[in-house]
Amino acid sequence: MCARRTLEVGARVRGTLMREGEKIRMLAVVRVVKSRVGMGLEFLDIDPDSNAILLTWLENLRRSS
Repeated sequence: MCARRTLEVGARVRGTLMREGEKIRMLAVVRVVKSRVGMGLEFLDIDPDSNAILLTWLENLRRSS
């Protein structure tokens, strides 16, 4: 996740990600922090609807690369 300000590794994050009008809600933990890049998150909890949307986003990214 690109971010101007990062959290510490191990910090828990509850948030909403939005893309093209779709939202996913999740609980995650920060696993990696890279200066001037952002954070790598591990999703701990995501509801089934949000999971389906996330999988669609990832499939679309895979197809576009």
